[in-house]
Amino acid sequence: MDELVDSTFDKMFYPEAQLLGGIDESGVSDIAGPLVAACVILPHIDTRRDDLKIFEVDDSKEIHKRWRKKHAEVIWQTALAIGIGEVSPTEFDFLSRQDATALAMFRAVVACKSTRNGRVVKPGFLIVDGDFPANVATRQAVIRDADAKSLCCASASIIAKVYRDGIMDKLHERYPFYDWINNKGAPNEYHFRGIDQHGIQAGIHRVRKWPFITNPQYAEDHIVWRRRRRVWRRVTLEKLGNEVGEGLWTQRPPLWTPLPNSRLQPQRVERSGSDTRD
Repeated sequence: MDELVDSTFDKMFYPEAQLLGGIDESGVSDIAGPLVAACVILPHIDTRRDDLKIFEVDDSKEIHKRWRKKHAEVIWQTALAIGIGEVSPTEFDFLSRQDATALAMFRAVVACKSTRNGRVVKPGFLIVDGDFPANVATRQAVIRDADAKSLCCASASIIAKVYRDGIMDKLHERYPFYDWINNKGAPNEYHFRGIDQHGIQAGIHRVRKWPFITNPQYAEDHIVWRRRRRVWRRVTLEKLGNEVGEGLWTQRPPLWTPLPNSRLQPQRVERSGSDTRD
């Protein structure tokens, strides 16, 4: 690592509270798996006395994956308290991107427990990475790219990333054709090819977000993607039909349109609400 996190940044907030926490998330832009947020409370570090391995911690995106677990171990050994909050793919589908992130952060703060005795610990002040605050009553500073400035936020970034990567690695063991061991649920061509061949995994893929539906924020070849989405729907419907039996498969997932000439024609389900964008 060429440059360490600025060890003086968090010190600016030491007068705010004895228990200073950092919050960051992982997985907000992915198309499969949960959104995970972490809240990490570090002690006020004395550079003359404390173990300075914690200063090697940086934003998880700047650390090679082979070292992230090592950094996570140092954080667990050093932190006063850690909390992890998850928002499931199904929950993510029914929330805006901002609301889903706020919910994950809220759950992380509520789940914050001592790394020593497991007791609930409430931070007195929060440094939040991003553009909007966590939905908690705790006083906080919202700072863009805080995970590259604040040691607490960098620690939260690593804890959230390592925790979520572990989830996706386990899902890969069950569904290896999506290449989640490498992409961790991110949208890329290997992931798309897995969906081409095996369809969508209900409850794991975020089916109400791009690329499963159109989104004006993303440039795409409409003809190519319309054709590809048809394939995804057909393969998924046929897979589910084969699993539960055509006679039982009478209701299609919300937001999906009937496919012409499909072997399976589920009954029409009316949906309420028209806002399907992030």
